[in-house]
Amino acid sequence: MRTLILITASLILGICTTIAQTTETSTSKSSSEFSITYDSDSPNKKFYRSFVTLDMDNNYRIKVRFMKYMKSDVKSYLIDQFGKENMIVKDNTYFWNKEIDEEEMYEVRLKGNKLRINLNKDLASDKLIKRFVEIGKELKSITSNSEKS
Repeated sequence: MRTLILITASLILGICTTIAQTTETSTSKSSSEFSITYDSDSPNKKFYRSFVTLDMDNNYRIKVRFMKYMKSDVKSYLIDQFGKENMIVKDNTYFWNKEIDEEEMYEVRLKGNKLRINLNKDLASDKLIKRFVEIGKELKSITSNSEKS
């Protein structure tokens, strides 16, 4: 009888411990793409691009590395989206940022052939978050392999 009581007590204690443990799940989505293409007609011609989007609970980030000849297209698109009057140029780096109550809502940084975009989803409206997702899709298209040389 004593063994039966010990087994029952252990079982109840184990169930209570299992129920008391909670796991915190984070809903983050990310996607990345890296491509290298060699043209068989020209052994020196190659194409590369890395494109990463991170959609986390509090932040939305885009990281892109693209061919150098695409910089003017990327820069023109960013100026169209964020405005030339909001642009800060320092040491061949282009910045756009917006702050609310001394907290950074977003930062866009273009340096050479690298682009970084960070959006604080806690401070941004749903409309702005959707806009940044669309900007990411368009940047993916702009930096994809095209017939430019």
